[in-house]
Amino acid sequence: MRALLRYDPFSVARDLDRFFEGFGTPVDRPWIPRVDVFDREDALVVRAELPGMRSEDIDVTIENSELVISGSRSFEQEEEGKGYHRREIAHGEFQRAIYLPDEYDADKISAGYHDGILEISIPKRPEVLPKRVKVDIAD
Repeated sequence: MRALLRYDPFSVARDLDRFFEGFGTPVDRPWIPRVDVFDREDALVVRAELPGMRSEDIDVTIENSELVISGSRSFEQEEEGKGYHRREIAHGEFQRAIYLPDEYDADKISAGYHDGILEISIPKRPEVLPKRVKVDIAD
């Protein structure tokens, strides 16, 4: 008889972390911020986790149909005489690119940054928005 296994959504992330441990510490690996990308009825929304950053250290550009989020997160200098047991907080330069289909109007992009979350909204072009037509039905 097979035992039921409890589903753990974080097991894949832990397995990947274990796999990459042989390639250096997390601080040695390039930092890639996590993003959520979702489609609203009228816009594409991108949310990026950028904890510990100032808004002036973040750049958002659109190049060749790609939304590019880039910047640099600095790391506090090691304290004299303090021995670190583990250092995992990533720092340094990063860049994240997301392809934008032609249906979005990059000229009307807007962005905000609050509590370590960057939210970018790119509206859809008016010609691709759903159109509603009133239909009169005769009895």
